[in-house]
Amino acid sequence: MLVLVIDLTTLFHFSEYVDNTSATYLQPERYAGNNFSDHLNAGIGGSGPWMVLQYIHNKEIDFVPNPKYFGPKPQLKKVVMPFVREGDTTYKLYQSNQVDSAPIPSTQIANARSQLGTQFHQQPLLDVYYLSLNYLAKPFDNIKIRQAFDLAINKDAIAHNVFHDMVIPTNHIVPSGMPGYNANLTGPQTHNGTTSDVQLARQLFNQGLKEEGLTLADLPPITFTTASQGSADKRNEYSALQQMWKSALGVNVKIDDIDLTRLYSERSATVNNPNGLQLHTLDWIADYPDPQNWLTLLFDQGSPKNAGNYGQNHTSNAIQQQANQRLLEQADVNQNLIERLKQYNQAEQALINDVAWIPIYQNTNVLARKSCVVGIVDNAQNMIPPADWGNIYISTATPCANTSQYQ
Repeated sequence: MLVLVIDLTTLFHFSEYVDNTSATYLQPERYAGNNFSDHLNAGIGGSGPWMVLQYIHNKEIDFVPNPKYFGPKPQLKKVVMPFVREGDTTYKLYQSNQVDSAPIPSTQIANARSQLGTQFHQQPLLDVYYLSLNYLAKPFDNIKIRQAFDLAINKDAIAHNVFHDMVIPTNHIVPSGMPGYNANLTGPQTHNGTTSDVQLARQLFNQGLKEEGLTLADLPPITFTTASQGSADKRNEYSALQQMWKSALGVNVKIDDIDLTRLYSERSATVNNPNGLQLHTLDWIADYPDPQNWLTLLFDQGSPKNAGNYGQNHTSNAIQQQANQRLLEQADVNQNLIERLKQYNQAEQALINDVAWIPIYQNTNVLARKSCVVGIVDNAQNMIPPADWGNIYISTATPCANTSQYQ
């Protein structure tokens, strides 16, 4: 048997979904109302290789092979996912051989990397964390001020000092591992690397202030809207960014740490809104393996995700931004793959030059997995394809979790 773990964030979204989902569209006479999750073990909880055996609210969910699945049948008899509220608790369960797999807290990564050997796994994900600056909100309607905020950030320091190298610093919108990844992409002002350039950042900032008729003293207040979700690592990241802007530019940035659901709502309300979010952070995860998912979908004219208001503003380079949006649209329909990817590369570089986003890092999945677990192939979407379950089994190798309590 394989025992996996779901951390608090996943538990929150999973429980919120299944506990509040009405199943009237399935079998209205049996599952009407908001008690869908009480019936997951009645044959409606799973359409792939697994089906729900039981779902115990706030405790665990157990899966058994689905006898009606048409594909390769799982070798495992059961998969148990206990819900754990704290990430550190998850890893402690792993260390005490109570679970077969668990994410490794950032503070434990160095020790785990040196001690776990082949049990240590780190897989880059198609997941980029970024900052978005609203082109309609001052002072971010000035391209030089935007570039200054970007170049003041030492992304290497954030990756190493805050996240203990569990993330990869990046200047890219399209992440490594995606079709169309541009290895030759640079930061704004052709800045190479992911460290800061404080001298250039200060120069651009002062030029931007002069262009806007501003001084540091009368710079509009800047609020950085975040959603740490209780993560100490995320709070440390935001504090590090705050200090970098203060040290390089002399700017005091206020952090507004709000609920994630509220942040998504306010992000949507920022489109075409000068009174929306001024500066915020979120991440984007690939939906499908194409640059269109990272570029046109997020930055085209009228996109509901274009909260930075790229191309839909009145700045001096808005016309060039709109031309870049048209280039994205041309790439979307270009049937010549080589030309198409070149167009996306060109457009992405323009987006970075214009600071449509400030990419900070590409996320990775860092986990420990017992040596007895055989057949799981780590991938950039952190998913196990349905057909792979037929190749996954528990061997006699050690160490292995003691799962007797779940029999």
